[in-house]
Amino acid sequence: MRRPGPSPLLLPALFAALLLIGAGCAARRPDAPRLLPVQDAGAYHGLPGEALLMSPEVQAVAWSDFLARHFDPWGRTQPEYPADKVFWGLTTFADKRLYGENLLPRDPAWLAAMTAASRVDEYPSLSRRAIAVANTAMRVLPTGKPAFDDPRQAGEGFPFDYLQNSLVLAGTPLYASHESADRAWVLVESRFAYGWVRRTDIAWVDDDFARTFRTGAFAAVVRDGVSLTDTDGVFRFKGFIGTLLPVAERAKSAGDGSLTVMVPARDVLGRAVVRFAQIAPGDALPAPLAPTPDNFAMLANRMLGEPYGWGGLYMDRDCSATTMDLMAAFGIFLPRNSSQQAKLGWVEPLDGESDAAKKARLLKGSVPFLTLVRKPGHIMFYIGSMDGEPVVLQTIWGLKTRRGGVEGRALIGRTVISTLEPGENLRDLARPDGVLLHSVRSFNTLP
Repeated sequence: MRRPGPSPLLLPALFAALLLIGAGCAARRPDAPRLLPVQDAGAYHGLPGEALLMSPEVQAVAWSDFLARHFDPWGRTQPEYPADKVFWGLTTFADKRLYGENLLPRDPAWLAAMTAASRVDEYPSLSRRAIAVANTAMRVLPTGKPAFDDPRQAGEGFPFDYLQNSLVLAGTPLYASHESADRAWVLVESRFAYGWVRRTDIAWVDDDFARTFRTGAFAAVVRDGVSLTDTDGVFRFKGFIGTLLPVAERAKSAGDGSLTVMVPARDVLGRAVVRFAQIAPGDALPAPLAPTPDNFAMLANRMLGEPYGWGGLYMDRDCSATTMDLMAAFGIFLPRNSSQQAKLGWVEPLDGESDAAKKARLLKGSVPFLTLVRKPGHIMFYIGSMDGEPVVLQTIWGLKTRRGGVEGRALIGRTVISTLEPGENLRDLARPDGVLLHSVRSFNTLP
């Protein structure tokens, strides 16, 4: 005789109860790093919300520099990078065991096939201006397939695909220098990185398009996942914080706070054409944004909770993408790599300092939203303090743990606000090397 199940009328109540129980258990998880309870980037800076953190003159210089770098790829007639840099992946991975999407070792013939696809001896085979017409993955090799290090090691395997270089946002000017053997991939250079992108994600730029698209007025998308549909009703791409698009001269504003912007599209011959899209009030603002604590906090709060995305995987951000995209809306250029970001502005080295001395110097010498805090391989935004503790915004995968001599990770996996000692509640936190503060080597203030 079959045992009767719960009445269908009781299922919603049972499901809700299970959710509550699950939530309660999650809150008490002993292996979850403790974060600050107030996840609000505006709660820690202690400044007037409308105060300018940069003078208009300084920001004007920064914005001019940003635009020059942004459009610089269209002024190139030859690659900026030599072959040994462009094809670094082929040499770096030659003596390494790589793992594929099934987490099994790749056959060495796979890398040989990538070498053939890259046509190294024929570089450069192109010299053309281009633009991203979709949010596209910039890859180290001309393939969408991953290459992992040994997934049995802590901090390796998914999501650390070492072929994922960066996300390139739609509307980014590019210089195309080379194409793969099957012509499906194009090697491009942007203002912040270089690598392979899918050919169908870019379009070729001529003089007329470049002149039209490089208008004097720009809009910064200030919310992730803004759907951009053109005036013909055709979906083009989604805008993210960090996306910059020209404001259409024919309709700078609809009077309700919305903006009409130019969006790049690809015609049947692969050429770039301009289309127009209207962005709703609050989803985009004239760029650059005023550098106030309120504006920085607004964008930071809209990034909070977003999943960690190594190299822009799945259109998510890693640590340096978060800092780069947030600063772009204010017209401040940052490179893509965290170690390069840490060299800009006024740099204060902290090597050899005690943890207490590091805290004291950070609290005394940092400017909320304009100071970056660096440890090897990681970068964070200083956003203020609480009870004598520096507070940072960061996109982080996890914290190093150690149990019985075996290294592991306590996952965070998203953009969060914390002190520089998150995870102090963890019994297995690797000490001292798993404590962020202990590994901090410098901080630098922009611009």
